[in-house]
Amino acid sequence: MSQSKDADTRKFVAAESTTSFDFNTLIIRVKKGLLNKYPDISGESLVDLMHKNLKEFRLNGQQFDFEANPATLGGIRFLVKCPKCGVLSVKLYLPSSFPDREKLYLCKKCHRLKNACRMISRTPLYSKVIKPLRRLERLNEILMEKNITPEKAQPFLDEYKKIEKELAESPEYRLFKFRKEHGVDI
Repeated sequence: MSQSKDADTRKFVAAESTTSFDFNTLIIRVKKGLLNKYPDISGESLVDLMHKNLKEFRLNGQQFDFEANPATLGGIRFLVKCPKCGVLSVKLYLPSSFPDREKLYLCKKCHRLKNACRMISRTPLYSKVIKPLRRLERLNEILMEKNITPEKAQPFLDEYKKIEKELAESPEYRLFKFRKEHGVDI
């Protein structure tokens, strides 16, 4: 299968490293403001006024389109459309510190963003080093509990010993430990 000439070759970036705007916060404030100004407004009129107010909203000079959809448990849910692809979302992102990204608020897909946990969980460092170290920390917490009996502790001790042995034999862990001891960022 050949790649199309328009294939996006940019690397994924962690969504947490970008500026994001949660439109739910805006929608809640607009709704509260309208309900304070018009306390006896009907539901349909409120939706119309919210739509009108949201159309006037601009962020860094960028205008957004909103769509009102019925919510699962009743009522209306406003979602913002990604200006590039039109997908409906609650959040849009601006990765301003990345020169290969557009300087617009767009969805995760258009900016090639992933949550950091999804990016790191697929690496050998995570599966062979970070995850076992986290499990050791948890086992340590369990074993340090005052009310644990030797019988209850035995399976945890066995697991702890097994993970320590696997880490000691792991080239990834030995490299990780060496770099950490010598002050190299991981």
